[in-house]
Amino acid sequence: MSEYYTVVNRTAEVRKTVWDGKHYELAPREERVFPAEVAHAFKRWNVQMGSLDPRSGRVTLLVGIKELNEPCDPLVQDVLIDPKTGKPHIEVWDRDKLTGARPSEIVPGDNGLYSQQLWKSPQSTDLNFDGR
Repeated sequence: MSEYYTVVNRTAEVRKTVWDGKHYELAPREERVFPAEVAHAFKRWNVQMGSLDPRSGRVTLLVGIKELNEPCDPLVQDVLIDPKTGKPHIEVWDRDKLTGARPSEIVPGDNGLYSQQLWKSPQSTDLNFDGR
């Protein structure tokens, strides 16, 4: 018999997860009961970017589970924004707490690894199976 938990969306945005190939969503500030596996998947998928403390391992989650006495209070938008850039954080680590860490930045790729030309297959995509 599976356990069930009440998952709370702490943000004003839709939160998503996937468990066993099925997609699940929580509307803004919604509370809904899910099997334990799905509830834990929501936690893994909805970590606040820029909140992981490298020393203690503490992290802020965008969802909470009531039965586990996790924080379920609403998160304000200011918490979700990097004050240095005014944009959302791009990684889980809180770089201010990493010793000697350089600021992270998004750079465009230049190696062509994901070039569309490489993904085009020379194989025929004709699905006419009866030979006509």
